[in-house]
Amino acid sequence: MATSGYRIWKAPPSRARTRALALWGTQLALNAAWTPLFFGARRPKAALADLLALVGVVAAYTATSQKVDKPAAAMMIPYLGWLGFASLLNEEVVRRNRGWRRWLVR
Repeated sequence: MATSGYRIWKAPPSRARTRALALWGTQLALNAAWTPLFFGARRPKAALADLLALVGVVAAYTATSQKVDKPAAAMMIPYLGWLGFASLLNEEVVRRNRGWRRWLVR
């Protein structure tokens, strides 16, 4: 992820480069938000929403960065795969914990 961003940052200025860098910064912020949402605040639904937004932003970054530097775009493909897997895990946590608060009320 860092090397991909660095390659885009070092590329000649262009509209695609500017857009890719904005998307890279956005995905970094979304990535940083997931852990405090999921583990700190214990809000798996909010973390899942963050994660789904992250997948979209990383996909957009990958598509945009391909116009600037193809190897930089290719470097993000394993990350997209990981995000897909992480999304499934997060969704499963949400699904399996539906209604857990009902048990605390008794």
